[in-house]
Amino acid sequence: MKRRLAVHLSLWALGLVVLRVAVIPAEVCPPVDAAGVRRAVSEAADWIVRGLGEDGRFVYGYDLAADEVSTDYNAARHAGVTMSLYQVFEATGDPGYLAAADTGLGYMLDRLVDGEGWTAWTEPGWDVATGANGLFLAGLALRHRATGDPSLDEVMRGVGAFLVGQQEENGAVLAYRSIGTGEPMTGWYDPFATGEAAWALVLLGRALPGEGWVESALPVIDYIANERDAAEGYVTRLPDHWAAYALGDLPVEHLDETRIGLAARLAGYFGMRLRFEAQRTGEGVNLWLRWYPGPPAGVGTAGEGIGALLPLTLTEPALQGLRRNVEERLVCTAGMMVDRQVTGEKASSMPRPHLARGAWFYRGYTQMDDQQHVLSALLAALPVVEAKEGER
Repeated sequence: MKRRLAVHLSLWALGLVVLRVAVIPAEVCPPVDAAGVRRAVSEAADWIVRGLGEDGRFVYGYDLAADEVSTDYNAARHAGVTMSLYQVFEATGDPGYLAAADTGLGYMLDRLVDGEGWTAWTEPGWDVATGANGLFLAGLALRHRATGDPSLDEVMRGVGAFLVGQQEENGAVLAYRSIGTGEPMTGWYDPFATGEAAWALVLLGRALPGEGWVESALPVIDYIANERDAAEGYVTRLPDHWAAYALGDLPVEHLDETRIGLAARLAGYFGMRLRFEAQRTGEGVNLWLRWYPGPPAGVGTAGEGIGALLPLTLTEPALQGLRRNVEERLVCTAGMMVDRQVTGEKASSMPRPHLARGAWFYRGYTQMDDQQHVLSALLAALPVVEAKEGER
């Protein structure tokens, strides 16, 4: 009997070891402090600034193995990187980041097009993209918040009118407007333009209150919550970090059961994604089970998405039970990404140190949105890391 029990216990123990190693690997959350997070933010922002050309465009990407700088470019990523520099300026007060952001902004201001009651920007010869203009407006609104400068208020109103004009009756947002006809291009949608438009309109409403901009974002948020994924043919719910930003900045009087429910779903997804990421080492058996550590932009969007929802877990009773998990995920993400960033010492032995230092690479390649999204996630994590240091 004792021998049989011992055998059974041994099998259970072996099964638990297999479960831990082969099915549910342990999470790895490197220790991190506030100074390390601040340094990582500055290094990432400096990577972006070093890649800023006189024409206002940024270095798009760099292949380390081939030692090649990408010649690609993307309007939405240009607007997103510019927006992230305004986030860094707001957090640090460093005028150098404001100047760089304004240079990136100038690139868009030089390419404005006007329609009937609206303003937007686009690359010459291209149709007008909703997503790029959502992030353009978000950057303008963050600049307004950080500087108090009203000189671009009319531009903000014009871009807000463009975004409202892209909305359909059910809250769906069309991805493009024809540069030829000046009319929205029906039937064309984009996975993230909807959330980008919603967040931009919420921020515009915060910057210019009493003009109805927040109210114009509400049908879009509700469409994301209730219809978007099925209506636009997505097999699973989209992990929309831009929608998370919109919810996090939404005035409290507009938070209802539907919108709080969307926030809870998004927090659950981002938390699961980041927990999975913490189980990746990229070595040995773990490589086959979890593959390589994820693309930095993907990890960053999950981090900034859950970070955008943190304020709601502090104020909304229905979400307060998520606070501890959200904070744990943010701190763990900060530890992972500070640990994975290329340091100045490591970069010094690489072909182009200025394109490696401060960057996050995925299998030897990095591009502008890798730095953008991770530094935004680190900015969201910083107050939590600081608070935990203060508790010690």
